[in-house]
Amino acid sequence: MPGKRELITEQGSDGLLGGLHHSTSGGLKRLWLLPAGIGAALVGVYAGFCIAAATGNAIAPHTVIAGADVSGLDRTEATWEISAALEELRRGSGVHAMNQDGSEAVYFSYEDLGVDFDPLGLAQDAYASSHSGNVLKDGWKLLTATLGGSTVVAPEPAPGWEADAAEIIGQAAGIPAEDFSYEVDNTALYLTRETPGRVIDRIALRDRLADAKPDAYGSRTVDLPETVIPAAAGDLIALNDLLGGEAANARYDAETDAIVPERMALHFDVQQAQRILNAAAAGETVEIPTTASEPEITAEELEKVLFRDLLGTYTTRVGGAVGRKANVKLTAERVNGAVLNAGETFNYYDFTGPFTAANGYHSAPGYLHGKTVEMDGGGACQCSSTTYAAALLANLEIVARTAHGFASDYIGLGLDATVSGGGPDFIFRNNTLYPLKIVTNYSANHRLTVSIYGTKTDNITVKMRTQVLSTTPFEEQVVEDPALAPGERVVEQTPYTGYVVNTYRQIFEDGKFVSETLEARSKYNKRDRIVHVGPAAAATTAPAPVEETPAVQPVPVDPAPVQPTPEPTPTPEPTPSEIPGGISPTPIDEQISQLAQQLEGGDA
Repeated sequence: MPGKRELITEQGSDGLLGGLHHSTSGGLKRLWLLPAGIGAALVGVYAGFCIAAATGNAIAPHTVIAGADVSGLDRTEATWEISAALEELRRGSGVHAMNQDGSEAVYFSYEDLGVDFDPLGLAQDAYASSHSGNVLKDGWKLLTATLGGSTVVAPEPAPGWEADAAEIIGQAAGIPAEDFSYEVDNTALYLTRETPGRVIDRIALRDRLADAKPDAYGSRTVDLPETVIPAAAGDLIALNDLLGGEAANARYDAETDAIVPERMALHFDVQQAQRILNAAAAGETVEIPTTASEPEITAEELEKVLFRDLLGTYTTRVGGAVGRKANVKLTAERVNGAVLNAGETFNYYDFTGPFTAANGYHSAPGYLHGKTVEMDGGGACQCSSTTYAAALLANLEIVARTAHGFASDYIGLGLDATVSGGGPDFIFRNNTLYPLKIVTNYSANHRLTVSIYGTKTDNITVKMRTQVLSTTPFEEQVVEDPALAPGERVVEQTPYTGYVVNTYRQIFEDGKFVSETLEARSKYNKRDRIVHVGPAAAATTAPAPVEETPAVQPVPVDPAPVQPTPEPTPTPEPTPSEIPGGISPTPIDEQISQLAQQLEGGDA
């Protein structure tokens, strides 16, 4: 058959080359068909994902919220799944507030800040990442997620959380300025360098919190917007002056009836201390080398011995008119309870003056220019004189004392102390280490006692010795007075004998004589008796005896014996007498009593 053959021929006449050509053409055609098929398959797959994304309700694979995998879950299931994770997030994550130097100032967890999260809203965000409504975009999202692409949904707090969080963080991160300070512990001195403060701008912090992005764990980091507040530095020169000086013993405050603690004096090298302080960090406390001067008496010690001992006491009789006695009593009341700390002085007039009616004093006889006249405050010097004698026996330092112009009838020679407005005054100093208290007592039988209490630290006692250096007798002046009847005699001025006396302070220790020192020299003027007589009696008859008050003599000293003492420098005057303190029965008590009844006063 010709066709078949042709076919065969065609096939034979072509030989091998013809057959090869025929095979190559068919293979190229098949290679072009393969990409097209793959592309068509991919398009089909992509189309399938688009359809799945558009029609499905599941969250894309590999989607994580707050550490919880919500792949393939619907929104309700995802809400339940992430609720527990969010609670863990609230406790374990939060806000890191940073200083300007990069260090952390404060950290608060979301729970501490009161921040809440919306699980349902976050589940909706996770679902929307692959269900946005754009079919092509959502299909591609689903496709890439299926192939291993992950989606992490950041857990955003509920709206408005920044305002409350900024307030809490700003309050905690704010620092009050702390000025330089110091502390003394026994003999150690500690200085604390000043620390600048800062105030946090709450509004700026709120904005920074809103802009901060959470990290993989949900925490946020913000820099603090701050304003620096300067602090006061230390003035070490002033501090050295304050702590230095002299140590002070504990003392008594009469107004508060309390013991004021002792004061230790600390000294330090100002330049050295400044170098040490400059090297310290803000707020750091450093110790400064010091030298200390410690007080002799502490508050604890003083409390045990305060006003424990009677140091000196003296008693005088109070005579004269009612007004004079009232004045003596008033001065005693004003002196009573006076307290002197170590080194302080007692000024009698400061406690009792002025001697005026407006200040409560009565009119009574007193001395003025050598005359006895009625004056406000007459007799006020009896308390000062009694206090002077008590101060001598207490072995205290006398600062100022002046004798009366005439010898006083209520106290021994050399033991009186006159006081008046404008001077003179009576002043003594507490030369002991402990506080003193003056206690007075005006008894019903008109005896004034002044006692001085303190703390006795030795076995020393004091006795006063008076030496009369000279005596000046008074004279009588007779004045003819025509106003008087013949033979009538009237004493216008009572007399006083004049004296010059030395008083000595004798010191005894354990009852044995130790020393004797001159305390004062007192000069008392004489005052003549002035008698008015009728003219006829003066011309025709001899003066009749005048029954009148004897001349005022000083109260003699107690005759009680004392320990033998060395003889003083010989003088031609009478033998010295001793004054152990206070009044005691004497041979002329009766005479003095009569004088006190007839004389109304005798001192100012």
